[in-house]
Amino acid sequence: MTDDPRRTQTRRLEPDDLPSTPAVRGTGPLDYAMPWVIELRIVGTPSVLQVQVSQRILVGRTDRHSNEKPDIDLEPYRAYQHGVSRRHATISARNSRVTVRDNDSSNGTFINGVRLQPQKDYRLRHSDTLTFGKMSLQVFFVVTPSSYEKHRIAYAEIIIPQMGDGQQILIVEDDEHVGDALRSILEQAGFTVICRRNVAEALTSIDEAMPALIITELILPDRNGADIVSYVRGHPDGATVPVVVVSGAMGGYQVGQAVEAGADVFLTKPVGVDELLRGVRKALDENA
Repeated sequence: MTDDPRRTQTRRLEPDDLPSTPAVRGTGPLDYAMPWVIELRIVGTPSVLQVQVSQRILVGRTDRHSNEKPDIDLEPYRAYQHGVSRRHATISARNSRVTVRDNDSSNGTFINGVRLQPQKDYRLRHSDTLTFGKMSLQVFFVVTPSSYEKHRIAYAEIIIPQMGDGQQILIVEDDEHVGDALRSILEQAGFTVICRRNVAEALTSIDEAMPALIITELILPDRNGADIVSYVRGHPDGATVPVVVVSGAMGGYQVGQAVEAGADVFLTKPVGVDELLRGVRKALDENA
């Protein structure tokens, strides 16, 4: 999960002018648009929704008459009482950006308190507050096609190079959507990938077969991801195995533990496909 309290500066909202064309697909053995992984935190509750957006998803609540459900169903969070319509809004991803469109909802859709014109796309940014009727959700990007916005650089089409030759990479990530997205990227780059959800599962995999590289989150359900780094560095076959940390917790005590244990590369969420691949290449080159 991410843990980034930063908020965007106030900005003027204008309808998005990106043409409504199909998403440009990344180059690789599997040729399809990379999904965005987005975290939606429901304000005032501990609830967090994590979704993949590869093209478009519908946000709303279950239709009690037909039992039809939108892709993001807010019914369990008192959507009706908060004025959320059945087909309230659509979130779309078109490679360089994520947009939201109000579908003529009864009570409106808002970004950072500004009401959107119906049937027009508006750009969403990391840490925006998105409100459907009276239900507010904080938006956090977790995995993105590019790190262009995070680093304020020009967007470029993502080309996934052939970096691997079947080497095994172990991903330790408790969120299924994030793990699947990272797996997809690295498999396209030519690696064999296995995913584990916690430290205990990861250590079992390492004992069975030491991978060529490890990617781990620090915040895991059972223990700190830094424990994986320590275990690998103490293993007879693990002294030179590169470890890349991809985490939403990139400050303070946990990062200090990972540094002391011997992690090689640190990447913060949201992580772009381009910076993930650069990090993997750097870790492999430095430990060659």
